Amino acid sequence: MIKGIINLFKSGLILNPMVLGGICGGIFIYSRKGLELFYTEVLPDINFYVICIAIAFVYTFAFKIVYKSHSNNIDLGETVKRFIGYSFVLILSTCLTAVFFGILFF
Repeated sequence: MIKGIINLFKSGLILNPMVLGGICGGIFIYSRKGLELFYTEVLPDINFYVICIAIAFVYTFAFKIVYKSHSNNIDLGETVKRFIGYSFVLILSTCLTAVFFGILFF
């Protein structure tokens, strides 16, 4: 477990804003709900996923737009792929952080 945390820092993945947001969100959800309520209230709730997708959408289309080479035109296909990836990263890191803290403090 400690090796995994050290590898997060070595790889630089911890500096990704979606991972940082997921870690903060996971800690917040765990501190508010606990692990049992996380499984029964947060995971089945569609609002959790909508909020994560909205945050990823704003981040992608405000800061990480992909442009076509040698032009100022937006490459919409690549930008949407990046948005979907960021959405999965945010949801996954939030869930795994909440579970990690639930196991750590059990």
